[in-house]
Amino acid sequence: VSLCLHAAGRHARTARKSYFTNPLTDCAMKRLLLFSALLLTACHASRPHFTVGVSQCSDDAWRQKMNNEMQTEALLYDNLELEIRSAGGDSERQIADIRHFIEQGVDLLIVAPNEAIPVTPVVEEAYARGIPVIVVDRKILSDHYTAYIGADNYRIGKIIGEYVASQLGGRGEVIELTGLSGSTPAIDRHQGFVNALKNHPGIRVLCSEDAHWLRSDAEVRADSLYRIYPEVDLVFAHNDQMALGAWQAAGHTPGGRTVDVVGIDGLPGPGN
Repeated sequence: VSLCLHAAGRHARTARKSYFTNPLTDCAMKRLLLFSALLLTACHASRPHFTVGVSQCSDDAWRQKMNNEMQTEALLYDNLELEIRSAGGDSERQIADIRHFIEQGVDLLIVAPNEAIPVTPVVEEAYARGIPVIVVDRKILSDHYTAYIGADNYRIGKIIGEYVASQLGGRGEVIELTGLSGSTPAIDRHQGFVNALKNHPGIRVLCSEDAHWLRSDAEVRADSLYRIYPEVDLVFAHNDQMALGAWQAAGHTPGGRTVDVVGIDGLPGPGN
């Protein structure tokens, strides 16, 4: 689990940070994607050229880093063509992107589903057409794909729940900022988190709000929630972009109360 803790409030010098590394958040994941691509396309040895289609659900900093790593790896193989399309958080657009790859007859399809329910049928269609499909980071609602590469998000949520309970000494008030509600990481991280807290009745989740994995949305929602729930002790954000938004919003609250902010994934750059 990659976990980042910030203590946020008017007094910025009280900020605390701690990290746990996750190999799926570094270049190992991207290299594994390209290795899988070459492995799966090797069965078509009679074809001198291979095309890999990548359907990304969004174009945030984490996805951009993943794309850059795949593009770098692809340059090492002169018989490999890589096309990446981003849906920008729009499931209908992602469905159209995947249909484009099906019509192009790609040798391998890599998909990070935006939302499980709407995207599942078109992924199943690609798989039924004989296209190897690697599902990355987020899952679909069937097993009609070739391989899945990603973290155990339920376990991540559960570990965060236990960590939060430890940080609060078994008693406190918590706000949860979730990722996109229809995405499987958000579903699994939430479920693991609330199940862990069942063992700690002194901790109360005041509310769970969808901030769509976005820093800007998290900042707006957190700013409002801090005013509704001034008693909040800690915010759990499903990724560190949202955690940073919640941390920034805490700096605007009156009274100078310190609010701890916990996030997942790890942010690039100095000072994060």
